[in-house]
Amino acid sequence: EAKSCRQVALLVHSDQSVSVVPDTARSYVIVDEAVSAAGQNGLFVHTVDKKSGEFHALRVSRKSGSELQQTGSNPFELVTVGTTIFDPSQEKIVNVAYPRRGEVIQSPSTVLGDDALLLKYLNPHLMVVVTEATKSFLSGVEPLSDGSDETGNEFYNALVGGQYSSSSSGQKRKPLGASKPGAEVSSSNASTNAATPSLFISLVDSVSGQILHRVSHAHALESDLTEGTAATRVPVVISENWVVYTFFNQRTRRTDVGVLTLHEGMIDKNGITAFSAPEQELSFSSLESAKPIVLSKTFGMAKAVTSLGVTTTKAGISAKQFLFGTANDQVISIDRRMLDPRRPNGELKESEKMEGLIRYAPLLPIVPLRTPSHIYEVSSVQSISSASANVESQSLIIAYGGPDVFFTRLAPSKGFDLLPDDFNRGLLSVVLVGLIVSLNVIQRMNKKKMVSTVWS
Repeated sequence: EAKSCRQVALLVHSDQSVSVVPDTARSYVIVDEAVSAAGQNGLFVHTVDKKSGEFHALRVSRKSGSELQQTGSNPFELVTVGTTIFDPSQEKIVNVAYPRRGEVIQSPSTVLGDDALLLKYLNPHLMVVVTEATKSFLSGVEPLSDGSDETGNEFYNALVGGQYSSSSSGQKRKPLGASKPGAEVSSSNASTNAATPSLFISLVDSVSGQILHRVSHAHALESDLTEGTAATRVPVVISENWVVYTFFNQRTRRTDVGVLTLHEGMIDKNGITAFSAPEQELSFSSLESAKPIVLSKTFGMAKAVTSLGVTTTKAGISAKQFLFGTANDQVISIDRRMLDPRRPNGELKESEKMEGLIRYAPLLPIVPLRTPSHIYEVSSVQSISSASANVESQSLIIAYGGPDVFFTRLAPSKGFDLLPDDFNRGLLSVVLVGLIVSLNVIQRMNKKKMVSTVWS
């Protein structure tokens, strides 16, 4: 069918049924090939119901005895793989974020200052679910009369007990957060005397439906016990093994920037030689692979943030810059090294200096030279998208969502593959012409010398 639609869509209905668009026999064959592709686990989809807080991971399968050539028969069905429920009486979903599809990743690991390798956790099915606490959750967090640390809220008891939560300061890291693949990362237990968490960041695998990691923050709600307030705005961006999000901290009256980096583990500098190599899984499975090791840190920013983005380049070699749309109608950029959760608190060691780490500072500096919008105001930026240019050093970004649309070109690692504007092209042309003329003169002189030598 040469004139048939080249794209096929699957529509998942509220009753967990699925239909194929367009409803043709050719579309059924295309979907069936994706479902039964050799060497793959199948075709997976998922649904998120923000009202009920239900997340369902589903696998598309073919009904037994169904015919692909009969249109309107709907030969496919959905099989539940996993379910995660965010109890709407305790927390409500305010944002869901996904990684950029087709992102080019230059290296699957990070080279440390001592030549060790910190392996990145690269899961294409990763998604981030942001939830905020409800009034019933916050009002139920009160200590019991028996003097124990537990409260009458079972969800809070499980949260502070370390089942899902973690704190940015409670992880033991070697070096600076790395550990062997599959090792558990300890987290410090909170107490009822600490501030009640009101914002939750959950890393979810969209194929298996399981929660990979969960982080909580306090003082994120505008009014903890006020019903009917607007949902907290939490922009999120996912790039490679990085998750960056922002929220407004009501206690410090500034924007907090949370950073999570996901890793599989670490390979020592002597772990890979010409005769030996560590055992590593060559394939990734959301249903079988181990959970990631997560490093986290929180930074402060003096301006409110309305949107987040990240630069994209052709081969992923250039340094990454995260883009922030601010409430004062500006678009600013911050180098990824400034947001690294491995930034040490004390004096830098020699290996850390060689790696290029920067000493930790709680407040992120806003450098005017790194403000892509310059003196222009970009009103109400809601989204920031980026695309690669034809050269590796350049990244194209566009900020939109409000009455203004802002487009510019950035060079995260400067124009290392471009000639500068003040390059003397005229002098280069003169040098090339001179070399060509000199080469011809030398050739003629050599030819005359050879002739005279032969005749003599």
